[in-house]
Amino acid sequence: MPSTREQSPAERRKAWIARSFDLASDSYDEANGPFFNPVGERLVDLAGLRPGDRVLDVGCGRGAVLFAAVAAVGPDGYVAGVDLSPAMVRRTAAQAAGAGLRNVSVRVGDAEDPGFPDGSFEAVLSSFSLVLTPDPAAALARARRLLAPDGRFGTTSFGPDPEPAWREAVRVLRGFADPEAAGAYARPFNALADDPEGMLAAAGFAGVRTVEGTTATEFADLDAWWRSAWADGHRGVLETIPPDRREEARRAACAVVAPLAGPDGRLVRRTAVRWTTARRG
Repeated sequence: MPSTREQSPAERRKAWIARSFDLASDSYDEANGPFFNPVGERLVDLAGLRPGDRVLDVGCGRGAVLFAAVAAVGPDGYVAGVDLSPAMVRRTAAQAAGAGLRNVSVRVGDAEDPGFPDGSFEAVLSSFSLVLTPDPAAALARARRLLAPDGRFGTTSFGPDPEPAWREAVRVLRGFADPEAAGAYARPFNALADDPEGMLAAAGFAGVRTVEGTTATEFADLDAWWRSAWADGHRGVLETIPPDRREEARRAACAVVAPLAGPDGRLVRRTAVRWTTARRG
């Protein structure tokens, strides 16, 4: 008989993450690549990947870190990517195959247990993914075990928002969404987002270091920003807004960020980013 066991809160959280990114997978890279890809490239650079390295990208999404890592390790290296979202995995695997990359594998996997033997990689990287997992301590402990001696780890997280209006717009949208979905997004990030250095040190990593910076993402107008919101992790929440209230929700959220627009209607979103790197120790 099929199991009727109720999902745990952590399982429900992971299912919600997977569904949100499944829904956004078709337009995710086009809409959000200009932000995520340069951040991923810098993470690869700061991690000091070398030709021939074996690398794991945890929460690979549409490949912001994965493809930059492939370029860094060269044909003698190997890059594996895992993600909770089957749709993200399919699209990223297809992109790798279309580019003729033979030293890349992408599969559905969980940050807390990616399914590789201990010591398999010279580097484990994760950009804006481990901050979502329900048990970041378990994910970090597993990442450390996956590293070869003196292997390198790197992750990214968001810093304090320099422009609170963007966060307020999301809060406004949650008010139109299904309460359960809105509740799941009310606190989307875990403790790793608040204290990446402290959590890495507690997990046994050495040489923990954070570089901070601010990125800028440009939107041609309010409609372009609205389309991008439907192409990222917010998608799961936005889908639960009743269709007959979506235009009302759009107008309310756009009213919050409209004062940030320039004379030509363009908006520039400034986002604080932390790149945190360490060694296995």
